[in-house]
Amino acid sequence: MIHSTREKILAATLALIKAEGIDKVTIRKIASAAEANVALVNYYFGSKEKLISETLKLQLASFQEAFSIFDEIGLPPLERLKRFLLAYTSSLQEHPELIKRVLGQERMFESQLEYASFLKSQGFDKLGAALTEIIGPSSREKLLLVTQQLFAAILSPIVKASFSNEHKSMQGEGFVITASVEEQIDLFLDHYFYKYTAH
Repeated sequence: MIHSTREKILAATLALIKAEGIDKVTIRKIASAAEANVALVNYYFGSKEKLISETLKLQLASFQEAFSIFDEIGLPPLERLKRFLLAYTSSLQEHPELIKRVLGQERMFESQLEYASFLKSQGFDKLGAALTEIIGPSSREKLLLVTQQLFAAILSPIVKASFSNEHKSMQGEGFVITASVEEQIDLFLDHYFYKYTAH
């Protein structure tokens, strides 16, 4: 439930970004959707850029939080990796249109830069540590390659499904994946890490 005017403005901004894209969002549209006036929007956020950055920050926080699963060292590394992927993809599925638009933006908002900084300083290290537990000591380059393949394999069907939903002509045989995200993750992990986990 949205209580404060500030929360209403953030929710309206998110809805407009999803519907129209970042470049088409205006302070006037946001104010109208939030049932507030332009002065109030500027009072809380100061500028459109700061408002969009704050909105994106809220969404990116769920991605950042997914990395905390790697701190649960009582779990086997493959289980931590699976739980991380489930949490990360869950966030993506909540807002696939937003993520595509954010990734396609040429300019970076402060919140995106903060998230990139987190990935460099902590996120990839946590993921890399779990991967090292699974595949053994490896070069940083190999860990980055495994990470890239992992994300491409897991996230591609989600983006593809979102694209298919937007463009009805793309639906049909060959474009719709009926397996659940968890089934896709299990399949990938079983095949990709088989030689490291087979006994």
